[in-house]
Amino acid sequence: MATIQEIRLVNFEQLIREAGNVAELSRLCGYDKPAYFYQIRSQKPNSKGKILQIGNRVAAALEQGMNKPKGWLSQDHSQAAAQPAFTPAVSGSLKNEIQTVTLAFTGASGFPYGWRLLETLLATGKNVYVLFSQAARVVAKQEMNLDLPAEAEKIQAHLQAYFNVDASRLRVFAQDDWFAPIASGTGTADAMVICPASMGTIAAIAHGTSDSLMERAADVAIKEKRPLVLVPREAPLSALHLENLLKLARLGCTILPPAAGFYHQPKTVDDMINFVVARILDQLRISHNIIQSWGK
Repeated sequence: MATIQEIRLVNFEQLIREAGNVAELSRLCGYDKPAYFYQIRSQKPNSKGKILQIGNRVAAALEQGMNKPKGWLSQDHSQAAAQPAFTPAVSGSLKNEIQTVTLAFTGASGFPYGWRLLETLLATGKNVYVLFSQAARVVAKQEMNLDLPAEAEKIQAHLQAYFNVDASRLRVFAQDDWFAPIASGTGTADAMVICPASMGTIAAIAHGTSDSLMERAADVAIKEKRPLVLVPREAPLSALHLENLLKLARLGCTILPPAAGFYHQPKTVDDMINFVVARILDQLRISHNIIQSWGK
C-alpha cells in the first residue's frame, strides 16, 4: 500500500500536468520561484543532504492554488480516474510522436518565450537539445537576469541543476560543435524550434550558409523534412525580412510570430507568454494544458 507521501507525489505530478509546467504551478500556488517545486519533484538530496517532502502546508497551498478540495492531494485517485488527465495530442504509436526537440535561442528580444518553452518541453517528458548564440546570453541577462556561462558544458550543468534533469533529457551544444548529433541528418532531433529568432538568423537559414551549428541544424531539419518552427521577434518587418520568411515558409517551415491573442483574457505577462508557447506546442502536436483551447 502506498504511503501518504507517495500518493502526494503522484498527485503532485498530475497538478504539474494540469498547470502546464512546474513554473506555472508554482505561480498559481503562491510561490515566487519554482526552484522549491523542482527540488520536490526531483526527490534528490539537496545541499544539506535532505530530500524534500510535501508537508501539510505545501499540500494545502497546492490544493488551494489548483482549486482542489481539502485533502485531495493525500487521496489515491488512480482507480477513480476514468481517463488520464494528460493524453498525447497525436494518435498512433509513440514512435510517430516527437520525443526530442532542438531549441535554439538567438539574440532577438523575447528570451522568456524560449525559456518557458524549455520548461514546458521538459515538463511534458521531452528531451531537448539546446543552442545559444553569443547574443542570446546577453539577452538572457537583460530580460531575465540569467547569467549563462560562455562554455556550453557549464551552461548544460547550470540548466540540468535548475530543472533537475540529467544529460539524457537536456544537452547544450556549442555553436562550433560540428560533432553534435543535430549537425547530421542521421542524428537530428524530431523537430526544431528557434525562439526567439533574429532576422539575421532567419536570413542565414534562408540562404543556407550553415556558418554555425544553429544554422546547420536548421538546414538539416529542412532537408530531412522535420518540423522547423521559427518565432521571429521583429517589428516592423522590411521587404527583405518578409522575402526571407516567405522563402522559408515555402520550404515547409512554420513561421510563428510571438503575437499573443486576447480572447482568453490574459491577466499577466505570463499569460501572454503562455499563449505563444501553447501555439508552438500545437504546431509540434505536443499536448499541453497551458491555456484552454478555443471552444472548450
